[in-house]
Amino acid sequence: LMAFLKTLPELPVPDIQLLFHGGPLGAGPWLTRPFADGFSCVVVVLRPESRGRVELASSDPGKPVRIRQNFLATEKDWRTLRAGIRMAREISSKKNLQKFIAAELAPGAGKTSDVDLDAHIRATSITVHHPLGTCRMGDVVDEELKVRGTQGLRVVDASVMPDLVGGNINAPVMMIAEKAADLIRA
Repeated sequence: LMAFLKTLPELPVPDIQLLFHGGPLGAGPWLTRPFADGFSCVVVVLRPESRGRVELASSDPGKPVRIRQNFLATEKDWRTLRAGIRMAREISSKKNLQKFIAAELAPGAGKTSDVDLDAHIRATSITVHHPLGTCRMGDVVDEELKVRGTQGLRVVDASVMPDLVGGNINAPVMMIAEKAADLIRA
């Protein structure tokens, strides 16, 4: 289950995504280790202000690059994530869900202040595996996905996206690939 929600009613589009899982955070396949019955809700900031970067570590092409993710670098991103956690709690407090909840495991009952939520965020935050924009169209690649200053090299993945989409990136990446196939065939 998932939802796209606005943390503020005046926003033009949703700024968080709630991802409900039929198991507690950290649950793996039952065959590897059992887990307690429960569910979890992951709160995703859809339009973060924070920006990371990929840097060369050296002039040696064999050396791995440095990836600076720079998550939660702005106060707005923290506010949005806190508001999303509060919304997930509000949804979980509804009568129809209460019959499935014996106790809140995390952040934990009574942990409601910004300080409490920030501690929970620091302890549990993860990426949701949708990095993009490191070879932005207009900056690194042109409108035909060709890398500027090179010949015979195109980039065809989420890294060419010039900005974030407000959700999962699978469909936009497939469309980029379709467009690239058309460009290459031409």
